[in-house]
Amino acid sequence: MAAMKKAALLLAGLALAALGQDSALGIFEGASDIGAPSHKGAVKYDAATKTYRVTGGGANMWAGRDDFSFVYRKMTGDVAISATVKILDGGNAHRKAALVIRKDLEPGSVYADAVVHGSGLTALQWREKADDVTRTVHFPIDGPVKLRLERRRNVVTLFAGKDGAPLSEMGNTEIAPFNPFYAGLGVCAHDDKAELTVIFSDVVVESLPPAAK
Repeated sequence: MAAMKKAALLLAGLALAALGQDSALGIFEGASDIGAPSHKGAVKYDAATKTYRVTGGGANMWAGRDDFSFVYRKMTGDVAISATVKILDGGNAHRKAALVIRKDLEPGSVYADAVVHGSGLTALQWREKADDVTRTVHFPIDGPVKLRLERRRNVVTLFAGKDGAPLSEMGNTEIAPFNPFYAGLGVCAHDDKAELTVIFSDVVVESLPPAAK
């Protein structure tokens, strides 16, 4: 009887721990560093305001590998991610806050993302093959407050907008679809000796209905 009671308490403790971990990340289920940043990432979720404060290091999200902090959930199918973004720290002009759709958690993963650089540059980035080059398209909008990234089958589309203004479609690219995938928030200092903190608010990750044929 004592052994059964001890086992029950242990299971209850594990359940509470799991619940606490989930609630600590809100709608997301995991947080980790991609690659090998010298400064380890951290995330704080404010349940009252549904705001994520994500701190990360990393040399870059570019070329054939990435080093950054990632908060994510595993999904399948078509998806949209949106958030209001505020970069708090100074640093390299190419420090980045990103909405990310990523095939896996390896540094050279196939991916697409919507990024805002510290300089205000806005871009759609993607890597078509593992460990291959990163491609990018820059758009004529300086430092949007709100981003939205959609994947519908093989088309990834970036929407962006200023504070108080509606989102506008910036552009899109085609990339071979992959399932499952990781969708979430990325932060990169673009300087392995530095850290960057970004506030993501109004965060929504939603599965999209299949497109009409």
